[in-house]
Amino acid sequence: MPDVLKNTEFLKLWGNQVLLQVGLNMCNYTALLIIANRTHSVFAQSMFFAALTLPAFAVGLIAGPLVDMVDRKRIMLVANFFLSLLFLAYIFSLGEIFLIMLIAFLTSVAARFFIPAEIATIPLIVEKKILDQANALFLFTLMGSVLLGYFITGPIIHTFGGLGTKGELVPFFIASPILAIAFFLILKLKKVEFVKPDLLAKSFLINALLLFFQAIRVIKKDNRISLPILLLVFVELIVGILSISLLEYVRVYLRLPLTSISVVLITPLIIGLVVGALVLGEVKKRYGVRFSTYLSCIGIGLLFLILGAVPLVRETWLSIMLLRVVTIISAFIFGVLIVFVSVQSRTVLQTHTRIQMQGRIFSFLDILIALSIPVPILTLGFFADKLSVLATLIFMGALIILATYVGNKIVFRKNV
Repeated sequence: MPDVLKNTEFLKLWGNQVLLQVGLNMCNYTALLIIANRTHSVFAQSMFFAALTLPAFAVGLIAGPLVDMVDRKRIMLVANFFLSLLFLAYIFSLGEIFLIMLIAFLTSVAARFFIPAEIATIPLIVEKKILDQANALFLFTLMGSVLLGYFITGPIIHTFGGLGTKGELVPFFIASPILAIAFFLILKLKKVEFVKPDLLAKSFLINALLLFFQAIRVIKKDNRISLPILLLVFVELIVGILSISLLEYVRVYLRLPLTSISVVLITPLIIGLVVGALVLGEVKKRYGVRFSTYLSCIGIGLLFLILGAVPLVRETWLSIMLLRVVTIISAFIFGVLIVFVSVQSRTVLQTHTRIQMQGRIFSFLDILIALSIPVPILTLGFFADKLSVLATLIFMGALIILATYVGNKIVFRKNV
């Protein structure tokens, strides 16, 4: 058993992470399914994704410094409480797209305070010699909890009547008490003191801005911090593209109901995450961090090309069955490759960031995601509606391969 699992404080934080992410993603995925079922528009789904990411820019300048300046446990408790209330608010949206978007925006605002505080707490409760174990386990369950939330949502909705019925509200009823349990785990977490940054002004806002730009200067100087941040933004972009394109892909090209995405995409993706986590150590030892990350990014681009190209074959019963098999295999490989890129990048980032700056670093990551992701996602959603999902997937595959190759030659001159 990994030594980190003997740390009771880490187990509380880890349990909170699993419960919060499962509840959060049950709600997000349910809201996305409702929007997809009401509109059948990839662009509308892109707007929902933008509503989830834009709050990072709106509150990130404050959230990061706040995490480094005050008690991180208190921040997590307050954010957890408001998330539980917002999950219940979905029930009263009555399927109105605008209200769903608004609630999604507010849940993301609360999460923007919670996530940096949570990540920055890990080095405070885990010994340095087992920090890599904690980071790897935390990151793996972060992605696994996301997928588990997606995985159980479809069957829950289907069991209680399906989309367009009251069954689509059931995940919101389940998610709120899940958050109550998560709140209790954080409440039991002991308060850990840490060295706070020096404050240079009397005003909180001025201090927050000064501390934030101090972190940006560090990021610019240290490529052991900046390069993992870029790779984590890349992973978020991939997740966003898959989220807004594969629902219509399943409905139109696989000829399956939207709720079947749990079987053809989420399950193989979860299995891929497990396999990726199991073989990561060996892959890292054999190929190194830089080269294994490079190959993984190339592989992700190739998967996009395959998913975009295979449906172009003349449609027959046999070709549809073949496409379903290809999609399941591709989802599995996506899971493996996402582990390779995301886990290695996040571990390097935490290892090379000072404790008193981690809140700001991870808030900067949130802001960069908010600045970098919504416009491409909205643009791709628009073109997917106007042209086709297949053309969008092929374009993204070619772009990822080209950008990875050029980046490896020009940017990644030193090993991460």
